[in-house]
Amino acid sequence: MTTVAELQPDPNRAVRIVSHRESSNGVYYDGIVRAVTSANADQNLYAVTLYSPTYNRESTHYVYGTDQVTEPTRTAGPADTKRSYADRQRAFDRQNAWLPPEGQ
Repeated sequence: MTTVAELQPDPNRAVRIVSHRESSNGVYYDGIVRAVTSANADQNLYAVTLYSPTYNRESTHYVYGTDQVTEPTRTAGPADTKRSYADRQRAFDRQNAWLPPEGQ
């Protein structure tokens, strides 16, 4: 495991930062590291910009340089594209009308 102080931007690697700045139990931040800058050297505080491909957004988190960096353990799964939208909508409507699934 590495720390935030050792972190470098890498567009091909997703990371999880476990920060103990806001909670003693730890807060998780997942994403691809875009930038790491020192926000306050006296307090060992870093500004880490993470990109989340799931939501297509960037966010900046302020974490300690001693916080741990690990591999993310949860990611969004791929969408179910085997069934069309009409098939999924029909199944949803049947479920809401208390009807059994089609074919049963």
